[in-house]
Amino acid sequence: MAVGTVSSITPLPDTAIIPKHWFSFVSKTQIPDYKDQHADFVGFFSKLINCTKKDSEPYLLLILKNDSGEDIAISLWKEFTSVSSKFDRVVLENAPAPVIVAITSIKISTYAGALRLGTSSATHLYINPPIPEMKLLMDSYNTLPEVPVFLDPPIQLSKILDKSHSDLSDRTLTTKACIIEYIFSDSWYHVQCPKCKNTTFKQGKNWFCPSDGILESPCSTFKLNAVIKDESHSMTVVLSDNATQELLGTTADNLRSDNTDDRKEVPPIAISLLGTPRKMKIRMTNTSKDNNIRFIVTNIEKMPSEVPPSMTTPPPDRPTSSKNTNEESAQNYQQSKQNVRRSLPFENPVTTKRKAARKME
Repeated sequence: MAVGTVSSITPLPDTAIIPKHWFSFVSKTQIPDYKDQHADFVGFFSKLINCTKKDSEPYLLLILKNDSGEDIAISLWKEFTSVSSKFDRVVLENAPAPVIVAITSIKISTYAGALRLGTSSATHLYINPPIPEMKLLMDSYNTLPEVPVFLDPPIQLSKILDKSHSDLSDRTLTTKACIIEYIFSDSWYHVQCPKCKNTTFKQGKNWFCPSDGILESPCSTFKLNAVIKDESHSMTVVLSDNATQELLGTTADNLRSDNTDDRKEVPPIAISLLGTPRKMKIRMTNTSKDNNIRFIVTNIEKMPSEVPPSMTTPPPDRPTSSKNTNEESAQNYQQSKQNVRRSLPFENPVTTKRKAARKME
């Protein structure tokens, strides 16, 4: 556009009618029509999931819910999340619910035969923007149906282990198993920068990020693997941060203490849940190979919060001995410690099968 000598500029009489934001939203059913194009999305903020690319670069998976309660998953690449003017995780996760999110310029591409939504260089995220769609979504919030996570019938672990790499590609399966053992290397949690998600390091009483300097309050995520087992088999899996939060009912930040020695001991709440069958969502990791398939648990069934009533004092005719009680507590503690194994790598499912076969013999 060129402005010449004959051009004129006329002021608008009322600028209040000009919207501060303009979007071109696409519904979930319209996504296939926008393949290899960019689109905007709007919905209720559900959660952020920490993920990792094949090259070990971290990224976030943003889950939005539309007015029908359906999930829309958008990959937030590091190039986007590292720019504070475009994305602030702390503000998003601490905003009072319900939170409406509008996100722009999402690239719709194909990856491994499936459509994938991911951020681009032009992506921006807006929280509760003053747009007409926000009022419509808010009006539907109270009537929004809750979509169950575990709709599919559970599949036995032995049948999952028998599947090939192509059978497991881009599939999330439901199983029901119990955790019998936790596995970690140097720590059960990972401390990272809340801005760039890079690993932070302890310096005196503070934490230091190579990109953002000294941090007052870094954020923590769970870093646990586990052995899960059902009546058919067992396997070693990664427990995602999201799944571990669902399992324990809290975050790593709430369980981590300033005592660095605590990082070598799994929290007691996790030990208490060993052996309890739960429904789980499980999928193959992105780094799996044909001859080395590994699995990650993305969701774990939440248990009811009701606690059954129990006696706080023993009956008069059954006196207790403080000595016996202390001995039993010590034995239980030693037994629980045996269920936590550290400094062990992933086990190939084929190797796991052989070990199980030797035990049966």
